[in-house]
Amino acid sequence: MLVRSVYGVVLGLLVVVFAAGAQPFELTKAVVVRGSDDPVVAKSATMLVEEIARISGVTLIEKPGKPDGSAIVVVLEKDLAGVSGKLPSGLTVPAKAEGYALWTAGDQVWIVGHDPRGALFGVGHLLRKLELRDGSVTLPAPLKVSTAPVDRIRGHQLGYRNANNTWDAWDEKQFDQYIRDLIVFGMNAVELIPDFDETPKESPVMKMTATEMNEKLCHIIHSYGIDVWAWHALKGDVADAALAETELARSREVFKQLPVLDALFIPGGDPGDTLPKHLMPFLEKLVAILHEVHPKCEFWLSTQGFEDEDSEFFFNYLATQKPKWFTGVIFGPWAKMNLKEIRERTPKEYRVRSYPDITHTVRCQYPVPRWDRAFAHTLGREPANPRPFAQTHIHNGELDDSEGFVTYSDGVNDDVNKVIWTSVGWDPKADITEVLEDYGRYFIGADFAEQTAKGLIGQEDNWKGALAENASVDKTLALWQDVEKRSTEKALKENWRLQQCLIRAYYDAYQKARLVVETDAEKKAYSELAKAPQVGADKAMQAAIAALAAPDKSPATPELKQRVEKLGDELFHSIGMQLHVEKYKASGAERGAILEGLDRPLNDRYWLQGHFLEIFHEKDEKVKLDRISKVINWETPAPGALYDDLGNGRKEPHLVIANKWEDDPGYVFTAQDEFQRDPRVPQDPGQLEPKADAPPAGTIPPRLSWLDQAQTLFRADLQMKYEKLDPSKTYTLRAVYTGRFRATMTCTADDKYEVHGPVKFSDPPEVVEFPIPAEATKDGTLELRWKKVEGRGPQVAEVWLIPN
Repeated sequence: MLVRSVYGVVLGLLVVVFAAGAQPFELTKAVVVRGSDDPVVAKSATMLVEEIARISGVTLIEKPGKPDGSAIVVVLEKDLAGVSGKLPSGLTVPAKAEGYALWTAGDQVWIVGHDPRGALFGVGHLLRKLELRDGSVTLPAPLKVSTAPVDRIRGHQLGYRNANNTWDAWDEKQFDQYIRDLIVFGMNAVELIPDFDETPKESPVMKMTATEMNEKLCHIIHSYGIDVWAWHALKGDVADAALAETELARSREVFKQLPVLDALFIPGGDPGDTLPKHLMPFLEKLVAILHEVHPKCEFWLSTQGFEDEDSEFFFNYLATQKPKWFTGVIFGPWAKMNLKEIRERTPKEYRVRSYPDITHTVRCQYPVPRWDRAFAHTLGREPANPRPFAQTHIHNGELDDSEGFVTYSDGVNDDVNKVIWTSVGWDPKADITEVLEDYGRYFIGADFAEQTAKGLIGQEDNWKGALAENASVDKTLALWQDVEKRSTEKALKENWRLQQCLIRAYYDAYQKARLVVETDAEKKAYSELAKAPQVGADKAMQAAIAALAAPDKSPATPELKQRVEKLGDELFHSIGMQLHVEKYKASGAERGAILEGLDRPLNDRYWLQGHFLEIFHEKDEKVKLDRISKVINWETPAPGALYDDLGNGRKEPHLVIANKWEDDPGYVFTAQDEFQRDPRVPQDPGQLEPKADAPPAGTIPPRLSWLDQAQTLFRADLQMKYEKLDPSKTYTLRAVYTGRFRATMTCTADDKYEVHGPVKFSDPPEVVEFPIPAEATKDGTLELRWKKVEGRGPQVAEVWLIPN
């Protein structure tokens, strides 16, 4: 028995599988028996029958009463004796909400819920373990399980809106199926994003208005006996009295449009523009209206975007005013403190849950650590992103400070992450490989459980370290190609989860192949440029252009690209996934449109050729050669210069990383690598040739090193540290300040010498230089610190420390 103490409650998890080699349970002719009259128990039994039929084609008989012969019994603990059931020796039904016992006895399977949800989740457990093949239903080994969840709240946001990458194309049946899929793994809450907007359809792929769909979703969610949450953002600053009245009226209409509502979440920021001193009195009025429509509805508020003074007011308000209308605090993206501090500062009578962003990879709450820029600029912010071990670590780091979560999601790209959060929300010590095997068995096919687990772990490993050297990419592709080869034509055409696993495997491999080829082309281009003093500037540039263009004539692995594009089309038709803006109507390139970046350059071709276009028109050969030399020696402008390409995890040796990722995955106290949206668009090679007219000043495309930066956003300054400097020399700081937040920053040396006062970003970026005070380096070391003056936080793209 595994015993764990969480929140002062002792939970037991007992799982016994009998001796290896035991005969599988044949359930193809079993009867599903409903042993209780409860509607959720009835829904659970029906779900079991329908899911088995959907996957295997076998329709089991469902009936009320007592079992007789081969049966699967679904019953509440209080009704167990009435159907002649008896718990096996040593097995109990946990006396905790949503707990259940599940066991096999003879030719019968018993699912006994402590409450209706317990019966529902017991059915889900059985479905995860069944092997469902065409015409066959088997349980590979006996089960003896007693379990109850650790997290009280285990939910996911499914907002029907244009911003998501998939389900704005769905009808209510597809939503029902997806909700059911997540219930199988233990989800007990769904968060909607309602908005009182009678625009017929805000998305070109929507089947109905948001109002119509949200009404249907409330009924679907409620039918399973799980909770309906709503995320409801205020529009504007309600410190304005007229706007406040408008928002109260609008909110009333939103609440009336929802037939069921168990909990309301209003974000304090992102979006949200009202200071807490004005917001809290307004919310008291809003909750009074809420309770007129939904009397038992809980009210939750996030601290997203709160500055320190806002947080001081908010937590003091809770402590002194003790509002009875307030339920709890939500920790979400852009909260400027971590969850532990939020829990410590929230009075004990109020609850705390998290709102983790599991859907994004960059420009987000939990970015992929030290991600290769090739992925950041091609896959972008919202690709299929299975991160099973990272997501487990993030969840388990919240256990002591939160009673659960509703994840931030904008589509099915994070489907695996949803299953992981739900599974470890039930049992934080769950075997993640086993969870992934359940995922594979249930969603991909009974014969692919182990391969699916390995393949999804492989996709997480694909994103670790330098892409060009990552052997996992090739191994993972080979594994998924084997699954692809063994899958049926029907599965390849209709199983969107299989398609999503395949597209990631092919996409990763394609980018690796491109990166190798394009990196080699750039090296050859620089070699040609180095010959300029001997062959002449123009001839050297023409040779460099030819080297950069070589991959155009002989592209890397075109068959991989073709398969990616075909899978993108199949995903649109199977599940409505929008992987391209124009072709599949994605709401934007940031919203899962990974085909937009499929061929985005992985080298500095555009930056180089932008310079060539200008250098070509210089009249003086000496000037041309001097400019070419500066391009070649960009990173090493002088002997002994120390260079950091900040934001590139493999070229920032002097960046101070205050904490390990494991200790600060949200980078609240730690510098992180940031990637801007890549503004470069693929160009016709002919447009890059030197022409009679030079482009206007400032139109040279950005260097790759400018598109990523080191940044700190919350509770830390950006720092760099140098050692073993020459005390006899003075130094110059050269830097490129750029980034999407365009912060105003100061820089100091050794925390006492000013390097520069407030500096605002230039657009386009410029190289700036500042002398380092000699006193700062006379001991052979130097610490630089950037502090924000205005903006979200310091961002620095490139830094040189150049000896004078």
